[in-house]
Amino acid sequence: MSAPPATSPAPAISQGLAPRAWLVWSLAAVTVALSTDNPIYRGLVALAALNVLLTWLPPGRRVRPLATAVALAAAFAALVNFLASHTGADVIVRLPSDWPLVGGPLTVESLAFGGALGLGLVAALLAVAPLSLVLEPHDVVDAMPGSLERTGIAVATSLNLVGGLGRTFTAVRDAQRMRGWRPRGIRSWNEVLVPVVLTAIEDSVLLAEAMEARGFGAGRRTSYARSSWGRWEGAVVAGALGSAVLFIGIRLLGAPVDWYPYPTLAWPPIHPVLVAGCLALALPAVVPHRASGGAD
Repeated sequence: MSAPPATSPAPAISQGLAPRAWLVWSLAAVTVALSTDNPIYRGLVALAALNVLLTWLPPGRRVRPLATAVALAAAFAALVNFLASHTGADVIVRLPSDWPLVGGPLTVESLAFGGALGLGLVAALLAVAPLSLVLEPHDVVDAMPGSLERTGIAVATSLNLVGGLGRTFTAVRDAQRMRGWRPRGIRSWNEVLVPVVLTAIEDSVLLAEAMEARGFGAGRRTSYARSSWGRWEGAVVAGALGSAVLFIGIRLLGAPVDWYPYPTLAWPPIHPVLVAGCLALALPAVVPHRASGGAD
């Protein structure tokens, strides 16, 4: 009987972009979002980051908690600026001047600038979201340089505990509702928050014991696998760094990259080169999704 023909082994498929490429992309996107208060550029960064996140979001992971947190943070930032800033020509309403902090005119300009601040917060949060929703905690650790090993472990542990805290809160709240609990004010939430805090402390102690049992801090870290670095990682990193360098360089040269709506509201300035720099951050969204078996 003749032997079956030899077949060449199937090539290994990379599971997405390398963790260090994600880290560089997130840092660059945050730099761009915080280097200007122009709502046009911040909105483009937020849209690019959202597109990237939805493209690479693994099955089973939800963005609704992140969307809720981002919306609340942006609304709070806009509200604080609207109530605390009393500058601008177009007055919406005047509150009594003897009211602390919020007393005085509330203007359209302060509301618009508060919206720009909230948009910057949205862009920054969406830029770092892939580090917790796309990557696993150990990937975040491996993405850190050796000198930042402990920092990477702390960040990864924090990201892991944040997700666990949310799941614990949902489980405790549902269990209390099954027992007849209903929210009746701020004090009634103690019946949910106290078990959540105690569970979080217990999980932290168990995590610390597990890390100690695995020899944390006993020597150099090891990695069970090496992430590949190909042309797509190089393109993503080059585009992200180019965008960040572009915004920082133009600011250092004194070119206008900011938006100041006072004393009268005006349309934000737009520069095509900076728009292109923001759009370069969307490059990971067009990278072939190699986790599903696409070609490199």
